Amino acid sequence: MSEFERELLEKLIQYTNMQDVDLGTVTRESTLYGKDSTFGLDSIDAIEIEVMIKKEYGIDVHPSERSEATFGSVGSLARFVETNRGRNL
Repeated sequence: MSEFERELLEKLIQYTNMQDVDLGTVTRESTLYGKDSTFGLDSIDAIEIEVMIKKEYGIDVHPSERSEATFGSVGSLARFVETNRGRNL
């Protein structure tokens, strides 16, 4: 896991109040949603993640980006944020 992925993960935990997640078991492939998810997030958490992305990284998530390609895993979310930093400035 990259330094940025770790930073993003820590912010995810903070914004979604997932204090019981064992960071040692999380990888960039760890899924954010669904029955096999390490995190067990739901649609309310998705809203909190969008708020976090806006506040922390200045990115407005477009409706067309609300997909598994963006929010599927720690790695896909990190790629999305890194790719789109500064686009709303």
